[in-house]
Amino acid sequence: MAPLLLICYGGFAGITEGVGRAWISALTPPGQRGRAQGLSQGLTGGGILVAGVWAGLLWEVGPGSGVVPLLLSGAVAAAAALGLALLGRRLEAPAAASTP
Repeated sequence: MAPLLLICYGGFAGITEGVGRAWISALTPPGQRGRAQGLSQGLTGGGILVAGVWAGLLWEVGPGSGVVPLLLSGAVAAAAALGLALLGRRLEAPAAASTP
């Protein structure tokens, strides 16, 4: 079972990481691409580290066995989804004006 999970996790990372890096490269000027990639990877790694530490610290709080980290991460995900639903339309690029 573990090899199958590792293949799925590695496959997901292999499919998605390249798209994110290409998107960052497309958004930044050529002279700043290395810095933008480094900033993105640094922030991602920092976020993963913080998430792992707080989940580990809260693992035995409450009923135990990870209930508190699960509920807290679910609440954050629900708030993010609600925020995107409410603000997402404002973030869309305006349609280009057509010229006759």
